[in-house]
Amino acid sequence: MKLGLALAAIVAGGLVTSAQEPRPTFRAGTSRVSLNVVVKDGQGRPITNLAPRDFEVFDNDRPVQLDNIGAAEESVSIAILIDTSGSMALGPRLADAKQAIGMLLDQYKPIDEATLLTFDTRLREVVPFTRDHDELRRGFDQVKPYGATSLHDAVAAAAKQLAERPSPRRAVVAVTDGIDNASELSAIAASAIASSIDVPIYVLAVAGPNRKLDPSEVALEPVEGGNVARLDDLTARTGGASFTAQAPAETHLAARHILNDLRAGYLLGFTPSETPGWHRLTVKVSRKDARVRTRAGFFVGTRPF
Repeated sequence: MKLGLALAAIVAGGLVTSAQEPRPTFRAGTSRVSLNVVVKDGQGRPITNLAPRDFEVFDNDRPVQLDNIGAAEESVSIAILIDTSGSMALGPRLADAKQAIGMLLDQYKPIDEATLLTFDTRLREVVPFTRDHDELRRGFDQVKPYGATSLHDAVAAAAKQLAERPSPRRAVVAVTDGIDNASELSAIAASAIASSIDVPIYVLAVAGPNRKLDPSEVALEPVEGGNVARLDDLTARTGGASFTAQAPAETHLAARHILNDLRAGYLLGFTPSETPGWHRLTVKVSRKDARVRTRAGFFVGTRPF
């Protein structure tokens, strides 16, 4: 059974499949919205000295009053997703994926937690959430490539698991060869699920040395107009990003970027309007050279999962 079928409870009544945009059903208003905001300068370095007066947040173009702001360091919760589809057995792809996660764990702190998940057409828990980083590394020995790829479905399911974790600094980190050929959810639908619960998605794309991989590429998912969905469609709406991981230096840099985003990001909070449905978010800062990343929006009413 495809992973997408196992996600029926997630999408029923909240998100429809494939190319459609989120269409929620409603039950009650949201009393408070929190969001992680990453702010960097033109060279990609985190800007960490902003004050509350430096931020403007808009809910469906309506300015809101911030009731919480901070950049204090807290624990980080990450759902690590390793692609175990058959294509990951080609060349050094699986070894590169394990190396990428190892570099990520090298930068973890004792208070940080992670779970190790694998996916092909099913999502499997290899190691439950733990602060024991050695246990996570030992879990790599159980990772074997087999089957097709349901990247979008797996990302949505992992984001739902993170919604239950206590830390506000959380993310899904997926390591894949970038070829989704079995998901029932589109990249846009999966990212809307993650965005609605403020879980940024990061993707590290790996490939063999003879294949130059575009870090925003996703093959085999046709969209309207005959184009192909890209990894950016999966990550950007959540406040995350996509990277290549074809060389140790690239892999180390990507791992550092991900944890820097989570540790140096600002935590903003506000009370939204009670209008049910999808609320588009816009965040601006006063620094002229600043580049801002955050989730695209949130739902008021019954969540889409």
